[in-house]
This record gives sequence, structure tokens and C-alpha cells, in this order.
Amino acid sequence: MLRRFVSGFEMAVLLAVAVFVGMLFLNSPTKPPGTPAAVVAAAGGIDGGELYGNKCAGCHGGDGSGGIGPRLAGKVVAKFPDPADQIAVVTNGRGGMPAFGTRLSADEIAAIVEYTRTVLGG
Repeated sequence: MLRRFVSGFEMAVLLAVAVFVGMLFLNSPTKPPGTPAAVVAAAGGIDGGELYGNKCAGCHGGDGSGGIGPRLAGKVVAKFPDPADQIAVVTNGRGGMPAFGTRLSADEIAAIVEYTRTVLGG
């Protein structure tokens, strides 16, 4: 009797794990809004929106509405009035936010910050 219970329990756990892993791969964040040419030009030709979509949208949502990470749209400028402070958080990480200073160049980080502040409505 106990073996039958354990076997059933193991099957339920395996099924739950399979569903969880499947949802990880099937969950695609909303696509971020396109980056206006003026914003790309201001960022030295780096498309901050594309970088945001690849590096940030998984946690902060494609439209900046949040998810695993906090909401950025409509809040990031108020939280970081000085863009250098926001750049420091993206570069060095903080709390649950990973550091991107070793994965992205300073220009790429600046382009992402500019994108979040202008296009997502900071």
C-alpha cells in the first residue's frame, strides 16, 4: 500500500516538474516597444530597446510593467532622478537585480537606461 502511494506521489511530482519546466520555456514576455531613431542616435547608435528586450524584459516585462522584477514604466525616473544612479544599479546589481557590468558595455547599459527613461515612460 505504501509503495503504491509513494509511486503515485512520485508520478505527481514528476508531472508537476514537467509542467513547470514547460511553462518556463513557453512563457514569453511581451515584446518591448520599438526604439525611436532619435533615442538610438542619442545612445550612439546602440538600440537600447533591443538590448532591453534581450536582457531585461524577462524580469521587468516587455512594456516595463514588472513581473519577477519591479515595474519600471512610469516609476524609474521618480526612483532614480539622476540617471547615473540607475546606471549604477544596472551595472553593479542590487538586491535581486543581477549585475550587468561584466555582461554589457557601459555604452550598452547607458542605452538601456535611456530607453527605460524615455520610451517606457520612466
